[in-house]
Amino acid sequence: MRSSPPLATALLAVCSVLALQSCYPARPPSSGTSVDGDADTDADIDFDDHGENWSQPGEHGLASKLQDSECGTCHGDDLLGGSAGVDCDVCHPADWRTDCTWCHGGVDDSSGAPPLDMDDSANGISFPEHGAHVQRLDHPAYGCAECHLRPVDVLSVGHLFTADDTPALAELTFAQGMSPAGSYGRSGSCSNLYCHGNGRSGGAASSGENYGCNDCHRKSALSGEHDEHLEEGVDCDDCHGDTVDRNDNIVGPDRHVDGDVDLAMDELSWNGNSCDGDCHGEGHDNEHW
Repeated sequence: MRSSPPLATALLAVCSVLALQSCYPARPPSSGTSVDGDADTDADIDFDDHGENWSQPGEHGLASKLQDSECGTCHGDDLLGGSAGVDCDVCHPADWRTDCTWCHGGVDDSSGAPPLDMDDSANGISFPEHGAHVQRLDHPAYGCAECHLRPVDVLSVGHLFTADDTPALAELTFAQGMSPAGSYGRSGSCSNLYCHGNGRSGGAASSGENYGCNDCHRKSALSGEHDEHLEEGVDCDDCHGDTVDRNDNIVGPDRHVDGDVDLAMDELSWNGNSCDGDCHGEGHDNEHW
């Protein structure tokens, strides 16, 4: 969660105090009593169970993510006030419920990729490659839906406040993306993914590893007449010039690992099954791949 400006922080502190006072009566002076004045029991809730810095985003925001505290208990399942009578929208920005970067990202860049782990730690985060996936590097900037079920808002089922049965864990599903059969091993390893495959079958990848062209485009796994063309000295850019250059550098990220086979040939046309025209000194009219 990004830092609030001084005025917003002050308002947040006031609202949080009002919320607690609305939830619980004022604490009696005796430190050994509960909010109702009786001796402390397991069933009693102390006024300062939340901690003195509860108004700070790093306190109540983290407690919400880890489900150490459930906001709906006092503020209602819809977070519009509940028994506390304090609407969460009063302190948070108007679009906080649907603005992904209010909680996710918005610090390093505007992509929404978390620069911090779920526990707000910047060291040893569980998936350091997160940022690379949402940036336009040697592939398109992938959206959240490639690996996650993107919620409509903060109250979407399974997302933080409503029926989230995996506290402190990001739920992964590839069903909405290019790798519907993919899986994640909770250790930074993915398998059966289009984006790490050879274009025809799924591949695997592990966090911390570096991958080059041959890790996906192995000669033995290339389709059709690729092998024959490569042996004759045809380079990748002769057929995929909008994607890669003569030195195998990706020059068209939006055409690489985008779910389509992208061809760009100067002297040939391709209809999806065969070529027409001349290439490397040979006629290719109706030449099947």
